[in-house]
Amino acid sequence: MKFWLRIGLSAALVVLLFIYVVDAREVVHIMQRFDTTYLLLGIVVVTLDRVLMTFKWTLLLRAQGYRLPLLQGVTIYCTSMVWGLALPTTVGADAIRAVLVTKRGFNGTDVVTSIVIERMVGFVLALALGLVSLAILRTIGVLDARFDSALYLGVAMLVGVTALLIAALNEKLVDKVVAQLPRFIRDSKVMQYLDRFAAAYRTLGRARSTIAQFSALTVLEQVFSVIFPWTLAKGLGVDVDLLLLLGVLPISTLISRLPISFDGLGVFEAVFVGLLVLAGIGAEAALAIAISGRIIQLIAFLPWWFVHVARSGAVRPPTASKELPIN
Repeated sequence: MKFWLRIGLSAALVVLLFIYVVDAREVVHIMQRFDTTYLLLGIVVVTLDRVLMTFKWTLLLRAQGYRLPLLQGVTIYCTSMVWGLALPTTVGADAIRAVLVTKRGFNGTDVVTSIVIERMVGFVLALALGLVSLAILRTIGVLDARFDSALYLGVAMLVGVTALLIAALNEKLVDKVVAQLPRFIRDSKVMQYLDRFAAAYRTLGRARSTIAQFSALTVLEQVFSVIFPWTLAKGLGVDVDLLLLLGVLPISTLISRLPISFDGLGVFEAVFVGLLVLAGIGAEAALAIAISGRIIQLIAFLPWWFVHVARSGAVRPPTASKELPIN
């Protein structure tokens, strides 16, 4: 979907939420009573979450022979998130992150591979956690039997995606598949790039202990992602059960990752609010939690962005098409 259409969809969903679902004045009223202690705690939780995400990423880079200091990595990660969240750039935060790292002399293909692997493994685990979410919501009565088909479809998708990722590690199998393609496709520049990407992917795939550590840390990361909205709810004076958030958040996050909106804006809020409303939480309170999360994330990322700007003097994000070398 084109970039500006995604922006438009996000804006439309947010507007519809405020017009037809919630009382905007009540949402503002709830947010105004945010407890400062929980505000600071929320910033700490977001920062720890980003440090953990960065550490996971450095593990993948290390498996490819690169060492990125953790603090530098966190600065790069948070800086790219600020540009991705606050500016309507036509490239995503991941592309900006790749550019910033390649500027430090890292091979472009390897960096892109590490980010793609990060996202693929994250997607598989997010899908698995989404299925757990459905099961939890079904068990506690938020969802009824009509959603069982979604659960079965999700299981089938999880098995299929996992099988595909495993099959891609088999070089002989991949070569046989490629050999069946027309010659003009096999000789294309795109195919040459995919071949180099596949080689880098197999290199990472052989680092099984790294992938295992990465996967375990990704599961741990979900703990922070659930604690974060629970902390926000406490700060806003909204009584939300932690088990309920464990059911609601992963599936809301998973659906928001569909490439149909800008950074999941509007999609996440709609699913998050809808599920909490089904559980008996007021729509205004649910939306206040979601909006507070976006604001606090940006607040937590900004200091790292200021550090980067102070060091580099670059206020605008880099252009990926020009600065991301594929060596």
